Amino acid sequence: MVMTMKSLRSFLFTLGGLTFVAVAALFTASIALAVAGTVTVLLLGQGLANALSGRQPQPARAYARTRRTAAEQHAEALRIWNDGKGTIIDM
Repeated sequence: MVMTMKSLRSFLFTLGGLTFVAVAALFTASIALAVAGTVTVLLLGQGLANALSGRQPQPARAYARTRRTAAEQHAEALRIWNDGKGTIIDM
């Protein structure tokens, strides 16, 4: 089998490209694994701290808004005032 310079160069560029893609994929996977490990350790630490202190997180209170009429909604959305230089209409 005789390899010419063009086919040898093509083979080496292909091999180099595949090597670069493989190294980039391994680097990305290692960074993702490091971030996932850090987040896991932080969450476990927070849970352990809450368990040891005896405190439990308090739920946030939610309040329902009262229903407003269309006129009230329009009045809230449209503000008109005069600052002495002219009338300002804020929509």
